[in-house]
Amino acid sequence: MSGMVERWRTSTWAALAVPLLVMVGCQEEEPANRLAVVLVVDQLTPDLLERYDSAFEGGFRRLLDAGVYFPNAIHDHAVTYTSPGHASLSTGVHPARHGVVSNSWREQMQGEWGGVSSVEDPEARTVGGSGGGNSPHRLVVDGLPDWLLEQSPESRVVSVSGKSTAAVLMAARARGHVYWYSTGAGGFVTSDHYRSQLPAWVEEVNARSATLLPADQCWRAELLPGVAALSRPDTVPYEFDGVHTFLPHCVGDEPYDRLPQLVAQSPFLDVLTLELARQAVRSLDLGGRGVPDYLSVALSSTDRVGHRYGPYGREQLENLIQLDGELDAFLAFLDETLGEEGYMVVLASDHGVLPMPEYLQEQGLPGRRVSGSGAALREVAADALGIESDFAEGELLQLLGPDERERLARAMEELDWVEEAYTLEELAGDAPGSERGEFLELYRRSYHPGRLSSRLSLYGVELRLSEGILTGGSQTTHGAPYVHDRGVPLLLVGTGISSGVRQEVVRTVDVAPTLAALMGIEVPVEIDGIALPGVLD
Repeated sequence: MSGMVERWRTSTWAALAVPLLVMVGCQEEEPANRLAVVLVVDQLTPDLLERYDSAFEGGFRRLLDAGVYFPNAIHDHAVTYTSPGHASLSTGVHPARHGVVSNSWREQMQGEWGGVSSVEDPEARTVGGSGGGNSPHRLVVDGLPDWLLEQSPESRVVSVSGKSTAAVLMAARARGHVYWYSTGAGGFVTSDHYRSQLPAWVEEVNARSATLLPADQCWRAELLPGVAALSRPDTVPYEFDGVHTFLPHCVGDEPYDRLPQLVAQSPFLDVLTLELARQAVRSLDLGGRGVPDYLSVALSSTDRVGHRYGPYGREQLENLIQLDGELDAFLAFLDETLGEEGYMVVLASDHGVLPMPEYLQEQGLPGRRVSGSGAALREVAADALGIESDFAEGELLQLLGPDERERLARAMEELDWVEEAYTLEELAGDAPGSERGEFLELYRRSYHPGRLSSRLSLYGVELRLSEGILTGGSQTTHGAPYVHDRGVPLLLVGTGISSGVRQEVVRTVDVAPTLAALMGIEVPVEIDGIALPGVLD
């Protein structure tokens, strides 16, 4: 069993796993922390905060020094992608219960297995842009924003992000103000699930967005040499496309033909998202009306940069230093607008990331790219089932029964880059999984009946790849059940919240009930998370 999994065993685990019905009465007098601000930095890891700690002088520094910090927070599910990560943060339950098992998956529709995306809604249309729209119609449970509006109808829910998945799922199923950046539209949009037209304040941010960015439309290196040395060298051949591997990145240079394309892949996306959040506070009087409000700001640049350049690339360090400054300015704005005691902040992340395999190899650690993984799995399936390898994907699922899936699972485990394979029957059951029970439980928390996540989609068999394995070409990704993908930071700052570093293991499903307790609202159902003990002074 992996030593990384062993790290997370603590004497408090049994207590953390017990669901809790939070019962907190609403306060009669106007509460402190009138605005709950949830900052979700996509693909941020505790390792990045530690590695670059000496370079942070702004928002990260303030949050780390002033709040309670849990560096051992984890997503307690196996399929670690953007959509399930955000949904678990907002609902307090695992993907097995909220139903968002991946960014996309396969479902049976009219007797056929077809692919769906987590928030795409065929019944919705984009507002502020063109094409189909998004909604939480595939999220099957309510979350913190829903609980808030049910108990405090005058409260307001706002969720903004560079990504539609993050904006939609951090609002749970609440029909609040939900906006995300569209590269095609060159600005923030919503869908008619939420409203029929963009508010004037969103249109105003879109209209002046270019003025918030460098006039030369370039993302340039700005770090002093001593700080820059904290990252890998700026240019290595295994970054991005092997060509555009160093700063500056400018509009007009491939692949950035238009400014929105550069915005979507640079720190500029977070600059615009935080400006929209500021405008929401002003225009909607968030935190200023004597009732608790909810503002989620899901910041996507770290994920976009991390996929292309890795967590330790120069671009990622440049991005995080710029985000440190932008967060500092955003917190100063909240201080001025609401007062330091008028809001609280939670900072978390939806998942981690695998360092570039080539970098792992340079450090003497396990890391390898596997090319042709799809073809290899197809050949294994054909051999195990005694069929031709040109089988139709949609037909295979119709043919497989428990015996065939068991045969496939055992055959796939013969591949040297597959650690274990689990059948649908194992994922749907609740019997202990003998010596592999810990990983099996993580995959069970990622399995929702009738929804087959990406690796599971063709064969009815879920794969756990060996640690350090990356299927595909250049760049890097996440999605594995190991600590580098499951481990995220969790920080809470606000009046009445304790400070200091807490080393116990906590889970991202604990965020929603903890915020509910801090906001004075009741969690109306039994959930997977708990209100973290000891956070309130």
